[in-house]
Amino acid sequence: MLHHVAPPLLSALLLLSCAPLSDGNSTPVDHPPTSSSPMATPLPQVPSDPLPDAVSTAVKADLADHLGVSVEQLSIGRHSRETWPDGCLGLGGPSEICLAALVEGWQVEVIDMRSQQSYFYRTDLSGQQVRRSELEHNLPLSLRDRIFQVAAAQGSQPSASLEVIDAQPQTWNGCYGLAAANEACPEIAIFGWRAIISDGNQYWIYHTDNLGNEIRLNETASGGTARPSFLAQPDPNALGDETGFQSTIRQGSGTIETFMLEADGRVRYLRQQDGEVIDRAVASVSQEQLKAFWQSLAQANFHHFRGIRYQTTPANPDATLVTLTSRAGSVAYSEASLGGLPPALQDIVQHWTAMTRQLE
Repeated sequence: MLHHVAPPLLSALLLLSCAPLSDGNSTPVDHPPTSSSPMATPLPQVPSDPLPDAVSTAVKADLADHLGVSVEQLSIGRHSRETWPDGCLGLGGPSEICLAALVEGWQVEVIDMRSQQSYFYRTDLSGQQVRRSELEHNLPLSLRDRIFQVAAAQGSQPSASLEVIDAQPQTWNGCYGLAAANEACPEIAIFGWRAIISDGNQYWIYHTDNLGNEIRLNETASGGTARPSFLAQPDPNALGDETGFQSTIRQGSGTIETFMLEADGRVRYLRQQDGEVIDRAVASVSQEQLKAFWQSLAQANFHHFRGIRYQTTPANPDATLVTLTSRAGSVAYSEASLGGLPPALQDIVQHWTAMTRQLE
């Protein structure tokens, strides 16, 4: 399924630039060495079993036929051994009769190298039975169960009371996207996932490797009552060359307000309606304010929020949406969810609001 910058700004950008993804120069691995980090939760190790050639051939042949491309254009990404709940591999349709028996098999990611689009498959052990998944997310069932086990051990509800809200495949560096300010991360590309789970009241976000041998709680982005989900394509490059941080406020009426913190220490404001600028303003920020704001971002580990959206439940499609963007990435939230955001994000919002209030 689918820059010339002022010294205070330069130091802050360097502090916040530890992105969660690898630089792409390393070959991703499923089973990296277990970290000694206190964030890591020890579990019995899951062996990294090689994917049989017959399974690889079967899933690539199916996708090549589906897309109308050559098999050579496709490659195998992450894979894991799974136990499927029935003869339909857990993908049966509403009118389909599925054998009520557990089926041992594989989950396999197939990547279209031209479009960089990923497709997930479920198979039996031999590759004789192949099904392409159309699920909203494809967190492996074995990994889901291990995350629930860790969450329950860390004080959340029993695993039977937990559910997966969203999941997203990731390629991590050695810090799993959870580096502290100024922390040097091993430049290794690790196949993995991040998953949002909930007990119905609170939400927790976990970063993992592909097999669940490393499962880390993103404490910064967890614990709120606002419902998080993952943005499809978080884009830290959306900023202008001289902009270090900005907020974009999209109202249901179509009005867009943008506050931009520039390298020269000024905050610029634009108000647009239907693509036309109807108001603008500029204000200067003192060096003390600027330093305090960048320190608040670093202390709050702003990059831990990269690519997350927080909303009320149920979500209101017409709600005012605020997006905060730095060079480390973007986080979004509906204005109505502000009181339910994780405390660290609420602190960032308060600091930013205090600095931009003079432009209101």
